[in-house]
Amino acid sequence: MEMFKSIDIRGLSFFSAMQLASQEFGRIKKNGILELIVDKKRNITDAISSWAKNQGYKISDIEDDPRMVRLFIRKSSRSIKI
Repeated sequence: MEMFKSIDIRGLSFFSAMQLASQEFGRIKKNGILELIVDKKRNITDAISSWAKNQGYKISDIEDDPRMVRLFIRKSSRSIKI
């Protein structure tokens, strides 16, 4: 298990990017951070942010660069939704 992982999902389809992010997130320890690098042109930042919030995780930072967007998602303990 890792505390920090960075993956570049630029150029992947939306579904492939989400699948890869989900798989890699499973390898991150509690309170660890997954950095996702996404295309600026095919910005899926909102979709990934919504996914993370629905999973009970927190977006700790978003860096918007002219060439790419970097999202930092912190894996906290998941809240149980009833």
